[in-house]
Amino acid sequence: MRHYENLVILKPTLTAEEMQAAVAQIEENITKDGGEIVVRDVKGMKRLAYEINKNARGYFHIMYFRIEPTAIAEIERLYRINEDVLRFVTVKYQSKREIKAWSELVNKTEKATEARAAAAARAAAPKVEAAAPVKTETPAETPAATEAPAATETPATDA
Repeated sequence: MRHYENLVILKPTLTAEEMQAAVAQIEENITKDGGEIVVRDVKGMKRLAYEINKNARGYFHIMYFRIEPTAIAEIERLYRINEDVLRFVTVKYQSKREIKAWSELVNKTEKATEARAAAAARAAAPKVEAAAPVKTETPAETPAATEAPAATETPATDA
C-alpha cells in the first residue's frame, strides 16, 4: 500500500448537510477500494486564488490515506464526475524520504486537530464565573475603630 495526500475543494453553495454527505461519499470511495484514511484535516471555507466555475470560495478538505495504487484511477474518476467537487489533487509519497515527510505531516495534522477539538470543547463548556470575593470588616477595620479618638479639651486653670 502506498501513502497519499488528497486535497478536495467542494462548492461553497452546499448546505452543511450536503457538505457532510459529499465528504462522506469521498471518504467512502477511498475505503471501499481497500484504503485506510489515517487522518483528516478540515480547513473549512477559504477564498480561492481565482474563480472556478464562478465560485470565489471553496470548502477545503485534506485527507492522508494508504491505498493500493490501482485504486487511485477509480477515485480520481469519481472526483471528475462529481459535480460538487471544484478541484482535487492527489499527491503520492513513494520514496523513504517522502514517506517520512508524510508521517510528519500526519503527526502535525493529528496534533492540530486535537488542539482544535480541545479548544472547541473549552469554548462549548459552560463558563463558571468566579464570584467576587466578599470583604467582611472586622471590628479593628471599621472606620470608627481606626479613627483616632478626638482630643477633649479641658479648661486649663492657672493655679
